[in-house]
Amino acid sequence: MKSIIPALHVADIDASIRFYTDVLGFTVAFTVPGANGKLAHASLQRGDALLMFGGRDLVAPEDRAHLGKGVVLYTTVGDDEDVDALYEHAKAAGATIVQEPTDQYWGHRDWGIADPDGYRLTVSKEIRAVSRDEMREAMAVPADLVQTARAGGRVQVPGRPLPSRRPR
Repeated sequence: MKSIIPALHVADIDASIRFYTDVLGFTVAFTVPGANGKLAHASLQRGDALLMFGGRDLVAPEDRAHLGKGVVLYTTVGDDEDVDALYEHAKAAGATIVQEPTDQYWGHRDWGIADPDGYRLTVSKEIRAVSRDEMREAMAVPADLVQTARAGGRVQVPGRPLPSRRPR
């Protein structure tokens, strides 16, 4: 397998293009107009990341209400990118924030937004190397720390220091 490219069914392809270009810096790779003059397909790209959009009318009516639910696109940014600046940009652009920037036990700093159709995106950057053994150990953290993390708070995993500064 060479790649996986998410194909998201959306209510308004033009609105999705505006969101992903304005909020996350994607560019339009190509579009395909439909017979009605509206876009039937769009492909967007940002670095190596690709996304495709199609209209919701291609989905069975009984399934349309479920689109976007339970779907999280986990994205990583380049070493030269400032994950906190991207967050501030997304927030200023009016994105719906679903998770504030958080340092995670697996060595990433991430935050989350929802797109206009309810698809969620986690934007992440590695801030420190973490071994698989460290990750397994951290998975055994007490439930109260997990609740704190889910509420958007910073979590100090016992025996694991948080980075002293946020990378830019």
